[in-house]
Amino acid sequence: MVIRATWKFNGQEKVILGNWHRLWCLLFGPLYYLFKGMWLWAILSLITANGLWIGFPLYNRAIVMRHFYRKGWEQN
Repeated sequence: MVIRATWKFNGQEKVILGNWHRLWCLLFGPLYYLFKGMWLWAILSLITANGLWIGFPLYNRAIVMRHFYRKGWEQN
């Protein structure tokens, strides 16, 4: 299920989570979070060996959704 969001500031739309987001997070760990612009999560993922390997991919949806919500994006 693809999750799209709209930025409140100017109405820009963006896909924030794709169908395979957990797999990408599991395979690429810190690089996945860097690509999303989530620097703190990338550092945490690197330090903890990708959230003890399965932790971050398991909670990836909540992590990414909260990050974008705080940045001003609203889910469609």
